[in-house]
Amino acid sequence: MSPKIGRREAIKAGLGTFFIGRGLTGEAGAQIPQQEDMEKELYPAPGLPGGGQLEIRMFQPAEHPDPDVRAVALRVKPYNLESWHAEWKQVAGKNEELAVQFESEGRKVTAHESYRRAADFYRRAVLYLPQTDARMLPTYNKLEEMFDKAWKLVRPPFERVGIPYQGQTLQALYYPIRSAAGQSSPVVYNLAGADGILLGGDPGIAPQYTSRGIAYIDLDAPGHGGSLRLQKLYAPPDSERVAKAVIDYLVARPDVDSNRIGLHGSSMGGYSAPRCATAEKRIKAVAVWSGAFSLREDLFDYYPPIQDRLRWLMGATDLADARRRTGEFTLEGRAGQIECPLLIGYNKDDRIMDPRGALRLHREAVNSRREMLEGVGHGERRFELRTYIADWFAKQLEAA
Repeated sequence: MSPKIGRREAIKAGLGTFFIGRGLTGEAGAQIPQQEDMEKELYPAPGLPGGGQLEIRMFQPAEHPDPDVRAVALRVKPYNLESWHAEWKQVAGKNEELAVQFESEGRKVTAHESYRRAADFYRRAVLYLPQTDARMLPTYNKLEEMFDKAWKLVRPPFERVGIPYQGQTLQALYYPIRSAAGQSSPVVYNLAGADGILLGGDPGIAPQYTSRGIAYIDLDAPGHGGSLRLQKLYAPPDSERVAKAVIDYLVARPDVDSNRIGLHGSSMGGYSAPRCATAEKRIKAVAVWSGAFSLREDLFDYYPPIQDRLRWLMGATDLADARRRTGEFTLEGRAGQIECPLLIGYNKDDRIMDPRGALRLHREAVNSRREMLEGVGHGERRFELRTYIADWFAKQLEAA
């Protein structure tokens, strides 16, 4: 068994100060003083259950160009689930009413935009609701309803596809490259994190790939979105089983080059994407936004507020069972099986996923041509790093 990496060792190794590859530099995203002042008292609070950590992701900075988002930021009580749900649901309902009005007036494109906004806000409202909350399913159903209504009004840039998996069907959005007949393109397959929801998310990610000649497929994977909430499909530790189903679908498409398939993982996907590459050799490049080595050490123990979500998404009975099961979500003895190029993102100040897991992944994936990219993790939304990752995939997959 490889030794664990301590904080002092990580500092000596340069974690947080180096980046192998292109010389991008920059400080971690600054937090506004109000949030910093609050968190000094809330985190880590020794002696309190779970280290006293609250769900720090339930915070909306006021510096945002969207007036509805700014309105939520002014009203929401940070780290408060009731307030978070209520405020996002309110602006979702407002945009839904506007969409209905615009649609009745025959303003299809404007109605489409308002339905999309409503879907995004319902997605935020449902994001942190637990399995036991009576509002969880109705809110998720509203998200699906708004998404469907939006894309019935205009031609979508994606195809809604179904992927067979263990006798059920996984839903996915496939963004093709509109090329000449008979031509095939590379593709990047996206694996989301523990809070992943396929519908209503950031519309700007897929175009970063399609504009570079790379098709893009986003999956409602087991443990995510409707797969978890409606189908009760749970995330397996051997995520390569899911990857096999997706790649079997992709290679059957005449517009996909089966020799140029990449995989991107975010947050919990920072574990599952490299895990896929240990066994699924049709993957030719992997990049992760928050690399991880062991979900128990790097996420479950490191950030207690996410423990119940992890319990739910893996189908565990209680937190003790969940902690036991997370021991199977590890790259121990497997990292050396990764042979494709690997770009490992991390954030030196990540409060949700331990950046030492990214360093350990880098150290142990000895058979991969690998790089580390600092400033890529929770709390970071640096546009130049997202485009760097897209450019990295374009190079690895030889996109036009």
